[in-house]
Amino acid sequence: MGTSDSNPDPLDSLKLNLLNLKVKSVIWYSKRPTLVKVSVLIIFVICFIVSNVRITIVRSGTVRQTSEEDDRVAKVQRLKRLFDPSSPVLLDLSGIRDSNPPDLEEYKKQLFKENMFNTWQSDRTPLNRAHPDMRTRRCKARAPTYVPVSSMPTVSVVFIFVDECLSVLLRSVVSIINTTPAELLKDIILVDDASQKVENGARLDEEILVFDGIVKLVRHQERSGLMIARTTGAQHATGEVVVFLDSHIEATEGWVEPILDRIAKNKKTVVQPNIPAIDFNSFDLIMDVEDGPSAHAVMGGFSWDMVFRWKSLPEREVRRRRGDNSMEVRSPTMAGGLFAMNREYFFELGAYDLGMDIWGSENLEISFRIWMCGGVLEINTCSTIAHVYRQTFPYSSKKDVGHKNAKRLAEVWLDEYKDFFYQISPPAREVDMGDISQRVELRRNLQCKSFKWFLENVYPEMEVPSRDYTAHGEIRNMGRQKNRCVDNLGGWKPPSRIGLYSCHGQGGSQYWQMDRKTNELKQSQNYEYCLDAVSSDQIQLAACHGQGGNQHWTLNKIGEIKTSSGQCLGHDSTFLNIGPCTGSADQRWQWGFVFVTLAE
Repeated sequence: MGTSDSNPDPLDSLKLNLLNLKVKSVIWYSKRPTLVKVSVLIIFVICFIVSNVRITIVRSGTVRQTSEEDDRVAKVQRLKRLFDPSSPVLLDLSGIRDSNPPDLEEYKKQLFKENMFNTWQSDRTPLNRAHPDMRTRRCKARAPTYVPVSSMPTVSVVFIFVDECLSVLLRSVVSIINTTPAELLKDIILVDDASQKVENGARLDEEILVFDGIVKLVRHQERSGLMIARTTGAQHATGEVVVFLDSHIEATEGWVEPILDRIAKNKKTVVQPNIPAIDFNSFDLIMDVEDGPSAHAVMGGFSWDMVFRWKSLPEREVRRRRGDNSMEVRSPTMAGGLFAMNREYFFELGAYDLGMDIWGSENLEISFRIWMCGGVLEINTCSTIAHVYRQTFPYSSKKDVGHKNAKRLAEVWLDEYKDFFYQISPPAREVDMGDISQRVELRRNLQCKSFKWFLENVYPEMEVPSRDYTAHGEIRNMGRQKNRCVDNLGGWKPPSRIGLYSCHGQGGSQYWQMDRKTNELKQSQNYEYCLDAVSSDQIQLAACHGQGGNQHWTLNKIGEIKTSSGQCLGHDSTFLNIGPCTGSADQRWQWGFVFVTLAE
């Protein structure tokens, strides 16, 4: 139907109204005083500038000014050119190191003792060295299935350190810059937890200037420990994902994309990389690029004294992965040094337990919390970050932080299973763990599942100690070595040889359990391993098989521990052995606790 004069076109009416408004505005402006005219003009110019600032709406819904993002990306790209591995960059340590010491070998030993790795070699290793591409053939084939880089969340990398070797720390930073796409790297946060070394002071302040704000340094005035320091780092981070790394690592090509892909697809996925070793003496990377189904066939576990253990993959996980070593590993626990997590989710889940001191057990606590409160913990075998495993720790704490931290973990998360922890770690009962009410409330608010659920659904392979035992506790010799107890001598898995060590009453390596049903003698640090009489002078740990034989032991009233063949457990002052029963006190043993009526 056509229009008439009585029904004008709405578009024409709109144009006419806008024209009238424009005319009225001009007339109004012409009649105003000069000051008003200038003010209006200034407002107009400001509005024009603001309206022309280009912004982009990213996938997460946050608004970023493109000009700022472009500037950040350009800075990272400039740093990549500056630290291009084709032109080795060595750190100038003049004024800190003696380049020509009178006794070079003695000086090297002194430096080694400070850091518990070959500092002399590290200082002579380029900050920007590149490692071979560690991704397997299958990992490279999987890359096209990742979400596009443009849709990946941005990342902040947090390093915390105490008295770290400067060359190792800066090499860690440069490796992240060189292997992370510029558009993904938001910032790198260094948290100094009250270092005392000169090289970690003003010299570090000078060195990070070259990173043009991409690297930010935060300093604690007093030692606060890993949990508080990492939380500080996460608070200063601006990326959508926060990656916590030890301060002695080197990232390899393609490390970040597989991690961010998993987190982009599920915010509650927490990802650990594959972690090969950098030799603490030569600083060479220990390669492992096997492309078969057994590659990376490990996951995180734990022992009942709340110590992290690496474990072989169980059959159920092997079947789930179908021989594909590029598929993520579902890990019950994490080692704790290196992992990535959605930053928002990190705080939603309760960050770290800040009532814990220095370090220890925090990795198991966050692992249990992730699984029990609705998250997923994985090892991504296509992401590789190499790590310097020190010969031992170069620093220590005066506090009994181990028992305190483990006790907080046990009381909040283990439910009725905490009894096993206290059996193995008796001193923890007397340790002041501080107030845990906030962590208990956190668990309640997050509506987390029980530890029984965790054992049944996440880690069904975990050996739960029997509550039906003949005896348990320390096993003290009643003869010439009456102040010495049966001890695993630092070897908690097969084929560790078992011997005697001064009784310490701390449980752990000296806590044993004789199962009443199977007559197996199990070691507390791993209940899947049993005492096995391989030969008369070779008593060692072996996988429990439940078949009796060399693993069948009985205890009688006078304290003799006998094999199925009737021989008695004895010792040669250092290691255990078996032989004909002689009635000697050297073949008699006093247990911590005995629960049954023993035979003659």
